[in-house]
Amino acid sequence: MIDKIEFYNTPDGSVCCKPEGKPMFVLDESCRKLIEEMVITIKELYPDAFKALSELYSTSERNRAFYEYRIVHRFIRCNFGEYDALHNDIDAMGGFHIEDVRCPMRGECVLEGCVCHPRLQTALTPREQEVATLMGQGYDKLEVANELGISVYTISRHVANIKARLKLRHTHQIVSYFKEQD
Repeated sequence: MIDKIEFYNTPDGSVCCKPEGKPMFVLDESCRKLIEEMVITIKELYPDAFKALSELYSTSERNRAFYEYRIVHRFIRCNFGEYDALHNDIDAMGGFHIEDVRCPMRGECVLEGCVCHPRLQTALTPREQEVATLMGQGYDKLEVANELGISVYTISRHVANIKARLKLRHTHQIVSYFKEQD
């Protein structure tokens, strides 16, 4: 999972990353763990943005590391570019906090509303529905993982997605939400 992190754009077009309690670094192709996590999250929660960025950078697709870097770099520049010392762009639960980024293309960009201010996919996937239902029945993450035959890490990813899609902050809210659905 991605730790709490603040992003900001520099005048030269770079993206700086400031993980909480750690030194700042510039996002580049070598930041594979962060890029891979971001690609998964963008693809699952913002599929329209992912599709648009995939098409935009399709000429780089053969070099997977560079292709994924370009997708993540653009998504961050369009949605997390303002430095804010009070609120992280990615919270402790992996939730994205989209910002109103100043952009000279505002109002003219063909990707506005798709990549910039992307629409969150709020429908749960069938697997997320299974995870949420089991949690609503009182199972903990390890029990859900054992029941579904997948790793606890994967369960944690599903839980983070469920919270993001339903705009919940805590795991116990999933349990309450799905207990009420029965």
